[in-house]
Amino acid sequence: MTSRLHLDLCPDCDGLRTTTLQPLPGVVDVSLDGDPGVTYRGRAVVHVGPMPGPCPNPRPEEA
Repeated sequence: MTSRLHLDLCPDCDGLRTTTLQPLPGVVDVSLDGDPGVTYRGRAVVHVGPMPGPCPNPRPEEA
């Protein structure tokens, strides 16, 4: 398995940020239970990664 990248927008500066995700070996299916009617059970490939740290480019204060 190879690593993957998660792309999203930084809420602090509106810039594009990337997070490297690594596969979680041995996991072949998942079971998720949420609010009533929100469930998923089935095959899956699961990747995990770190939480993004603080933004090095915060948006300037507006006057």
